[in-house]
Amino acid sequence: MTGTVRVRTGAGPARARAVRGAVAACLLVPFGCAEERVEYRYRPSFMTDPSAPKEVTLADGTRVVFVDEPLGQPKPSAEAAAPVLGPDGKPVPRKVFQPREELDDGTVILRNLMPADVVANAMACFRNEEYRLMWDQLLAPESRDAYERTGGFQAFEQWCRTNRKPTMELLNRMRFNAVGSDVAMKEVRPGVMRATLAPHLWEQFNLRVVEFEQTKDGMKLLTIR
Repeated sequence: MTGTVRVRTGAGPARARAVRGAVAACLLVPFGCAEERVEYRYRPSFMTDPSAPKEVTLADGTRVVFVDEPLGQPKPSAEAAAPVLGPDGKPVPRKVFQPREELDDGTVILRNLMPADVVANAMACFRNEEYRLMWDQLLAPESRDAYERTGGFQAFEQWCRTNRKPTMELLNRMRFNAVGSDVAMKEVRPGVMRATLAPHLWEQFNLRVVEFEQTKDGMKLLTIR
């Protein structure tokens, strides 16, 4: 398994936005006596297929609804863009999506809606050597299950420590060239996306591929190889 994180598992802001799409709105919608947080996000059509989920629910209860748009043409609807008014008639502050959130007690929460979120969170975890955080929140379930059969977290941590430098180099390149001449993105099976460095870069990198899986808890890291 040399050179592979398995289970078998930004860069210019402009490029990150190109891959992740634009946040159309985050609404606080009254429902009885409770409030449901709904966030609308656009995603490029090339990153979806008929079986891709139309919405996901984050750990904090926020419901994220995906709206597919052609790349480069994210256009929020008038309804989504309109401000939401509270009981006092004033606009309710919009909730800003945070791929990584650090709470006052030191707890870190990772959220991944798009491959770009996974790349950014993985980059931060490798930089900070937060391998347990990756294991708990970033790794795809099937990847974690595979590691459980071959040494568990210790095997995963060892791979991460051994391959930390080449992995950071790969993630850094993908973070800055999310989709373009240096990185190709395609769906390899329903719910699984693969980002691959262009062949002209292969001699410069020991690792070349990152795979992402869409799960009920958001996008997860499937493979680095």
